[in-house]
Amino acid sequence: MNADTSDHEPLTDLLTVFLGLGIFTANSAARFKQFQNERKIGWSTQRLGYLPQPVFAYALAKFAHERDERKPEWIRHLSPNVKSDCKTSLRWIAENREHVPLAKPIG
Repeated sequence: MNADTSDHEPLTDLLTVFLGLGIFTANSAARFKQFQNERKIGWSTQRLGYLPQPVFAYALAKFAHERDERKPEWIRHLSPNVKSDCKTSLRWIAENREHVPLAKPIG
């Protein structure tokens, strides 16, 4: 892979999942803010990084699947949206194993 690879930026986000740090990037992939002042009440959202939260959730579910973790303990540390999507992905992977091959061992 080099700087000219078209998807190198999303791969940097996926690398955090591969290295076991995906909880942090998944939880920070989107930011929701509410505000209120004398004249206005409102909210805003902001996407951070290259991948949306549902993609992170699936990547984390795939990570758990690769490690043969049926109910990963670390899932409790995910933000509510990511946790919900991750649980949905875990169920889908469990029900569709023939469509989700395991990675080949290195070496």
